[in-house]
Amino acid sequence: MSAIQRERVTIESLDETLQGVLFLPQTAGAAPALILTHGAGDNKENYFEFAEYLGARGIAALALDLHGHGESGGCRYYVDMREWVADVRAALDFLSSHSRIDRARLAAYGPSSGGTAIIEASLVDSRIKALVLQDATVRDSLPKAMSLSMRFLNLIGTVKRRFTSRDLRLPLAKISGEFPLASDPEVNKRLNERAAEPFNRFPLPGAAQAFFVDTIERVGSVRAPTLVLWGEDDKLDPPETGKLLHERLTCKKALHIIAGNGHAGHMDRHKEKVFALTCEWLLENLTGESRPADGHPMPVSQR
Repeated sequence: MSAIQRERVTIESLDETLQGVLFLPQTAGAAPALILTHGAGDNKENYFEFAEYLGARGIAALALDLHGHGESGGCRYYVDMREWVADVRAALDFLSSHSRIDRARLAAYGPSSGGTAIIEASLVDSRIKALVLQDATVRDSLPKAMSLSMRFLNLIGTVKRRFTSRDLRLPLAKISGEFPLASDPEVNKRLNERAAEPFNRFPLPGAAQAFFVDTIERVGSVRAPTLVLWGEDDKLDPPETGKLLHERLTCKKALHIIAGNGHAGHMDRHKEKVFALTCEWLLENLTGESRPADGHPMPVSQR
């Protein structure tokens, strides 16, 4: 295992300052690197364990707070793909200029709305050489009644913003109860506690793209090799979405439905499997290596 160096970084994106932490492996030569994005109401700290794992295996990782989240600037808790795609591209600029990063071997990981952002970024920026999508938001997959309710509330928020220049701020946690982010009850409780503020001040229309996107219509144009990871127990977006996403992709691809994981697989019961599959995909597609990340046989990819 390699020693890991942490480097606090600031990145400018659309006149806002983003905060991140770069995890650098102590390896000879420039390292491949992965941008770690997050979902709505989330922040970079929830990805530090993942980043440490990758760094110990020779892959640099940049855990980043996107616009409106964590320590970064921007309207609080907005999920705006124009901004988030710009953030991913600004992160690519930063990594491309770093002396210890190989600018030809850059990749991106995205869970939930972070997955939306990296897909959309890959369509306009060829520097992304591999993608890892975890329970990515690519369509409106809410239950019909909830979808109709959210669309109605979004309409009210749009009208409010027009007349007051302010969003409707919803206490989603009180309206919907505890969000089933993870399959493990203890992990789910911890994640909901960390997301209490954003989910009690959820902005509409500012964060409507956390639910309502049509990215599935464009995934056929993705060219970067793409790994799709999905929790079999995901209650926010069912595995059927992952299967549809994999089916629509025309690039080199693989799909793994992970039993015992929910929507936040990087912190759930089988987070180690998410880590290992991601690492193996990056080694294969950024370095050409086919060695397993943890000494177990390489999984069979669905190509």
